[in-house]
Amino acid sequence: MTLLFDSISSKTSNSSGLHATTAATSLAAENPAQPFSRDFFYQAFDLSKSEETIADYFHHALQHPTVLYLFFQRYTHFNAYTSSVISRLASSIAMSRYLFTDPEVPVIEEADRGFNVAMKVMIAAADEGSNDGASHRALAQLLLKTIGDYAGLSVLERNQFAKIPDWLNEISMSVMDGYQGQPGNVAALIRALGFHSASELLGDIEYALVDKVFRHDNQGSEFDCYLRNSSAVEICGHRYHPWCYVLVHSRYEGSGVEASHFECVVEALNLVVQYRPEPVEQIVQWVLEGFESFMALEQDLFKQIHQECQAWLDAHCP
Repeated sequence: MTLLFDSISSKTSNSSGLHATTAATSLAAENPAQPFSRDFFYQAFDLSKSEETIADYFHHALQHPTVLYLFFQRYTHFNAYTSSVISRLASSIAMSRYLFTDPEVPVIEEADRGFNVAMKVMIAAADEGSNDGASHRALAQLLLKTIGDYAGLSVLERNQFAKIPDWLNEISMSVMDGYQGQPGNVAALIRALGFHSASELLGDIEYALVDKVFRHDNQGSEFDCYLRNSSAVEICGHRYHPWCYVLVHSRYEGSGVEASHFECVVEALNLVVQYRPEPVEQIVQWVLEGFESFMALEQDLFKQIHQECQAWLDAHCP
């Protein structure tokens, strides 16, 4: 099976050190004041071709209830790191005083606009911390508990899966490093914004496909019926259905917070273009480098999950 983002990764890795593709450079030239948009990233990385491979991967996870649990355990563990590190990026930008300035304002202190950029990032961090009372991590735990119950897994079996393999720890630490940026280092901060934009845009794609594959393509399956019969659970004074973790992020033929968070980071990137003296081409290159870096880590994540799930199937369902 072709794994997630293979086609995109090969397209970008074949470039000679400059990750901005011809399509991306052309789009940026058309609107140099606001070069970044959803279309910009879709054309730069040909994202429309990746969605079928993502869906194939999710279909694979449905082969066995325990594999489904393993998939979501690894996936939610990874996403807990992406959620928790967003605030570090916002802080790194805000602490970079006088790095992002309004060129129309001659007084240096009055021209500082770092907080304007950081605010766009912080919106995502705030949403991850609370969804009408429940954090996204709490919603992930509710979904994972429900899948564990569906699979009939014991406490011991669930705790065995909670022993995180070295490869996942390494990927998670790389996410932390790539996401947080470095105060005062403009290239590192802009790359980190590209990293963040990849996390939000790919998250929007992935969660919509999770909803499509599990709720729509496999409507009436055992897991779908189990979900539909699952009761809402009270968390922090509000009641949540287990599938809320997916739907709050994105949904089939709809959208969620991932889409709005992506629009916020696009706004942040376009503010960077206004507040930095570098040519647009240089900023575009840094952003695409960060975007590609996140994609490479996530591609590795899915390859490793696939191998682990397949190994479980080979051992238990020969």
